[in-house]
Amino acid sequence: MMKIAAFAALSLILVGGEPNWKLEKESDGIKVYLADAENSYIKQFKVESFVEATAKEIVDAVLDIENNYKWFVNVEQGKLIERISPNEFIFSQVIEVPFPFKNRQVVQKSKVSRLENGAFRIDLNSVSDALAEEDDYVRMTVAKGYWILTPTQEGTNIEYSFLADPAGNIPAWLANQFIVDNPLKTIKGLREYLE
Repeated sequence: MMKIAAFAALSLILVGGEPNWKLEKESDGIKVYLADAENSYIKQFKVESFVEATAKEIVDAVLDIENNYKWFVNVEQGKLIERISPNEFIFSQVIEVPFPFKNRQVVQKSKVSRLENGAFRIDLNSVSDALAEEDDYVRMTVAKGYWILTPTQEGTNIEYSFLADPAGNIPAWLANQFIVDNPLKTIKGLREYLE
C-alpha cells in the first residue's frame, strides 16, 4: 500500500511539474523557450535575459500599465481598472493582431511580491469577468504568467513566462507563429525604454 501511495504522489509531481521547455531562439543575450501548455493548443513561452537596470526600475516599467505600450510589443493601450492594494491591481490591455482579425482585450490581475532572495515576482492571471466585454474587441479569457526579476551587481536577471490564448477565430498555427519573436521584441523594447 505504501508503494502505491508513493507512486501516486510521484505521478502528481511529474504531471504538475515544470513544463518541458525547449530553447527556440537566442539573440542579443535573450533566450526564448517554448513548451506545450496543458489544456491549450497555444504554446507557452519563457524568456531568460539580463537588463542593465535595477529590479525596481523594471517592476515600475512593467506595472506602468498606461505607458508600457511604449515598449511592450503589440500592446496598443492599457488601463488600470481597480487598485486592490499597493501590490495588487486589475488592469486591461488591448492587443493588436494582424488584419483581418479583431484586436484582442485581456483583463488581468497583477500581484507583486518580494521573494526571500530579494527578487521581485509579478504574477499575472486572467480575470475576464472584472470588466464588461466591449464589441470592438475579442476577449482573451486564458492569460497567465509571471515575471521574476533577480537583482545582480550589474543589473537584473529576468525570467518572464506567459500563456495567452487569443480566442476567437485566430488559428493555432498563426498564433504560435508569433510566440518566439514577440517576447524577444518585448525584452529588447524594455531594454531600450530603460536606457
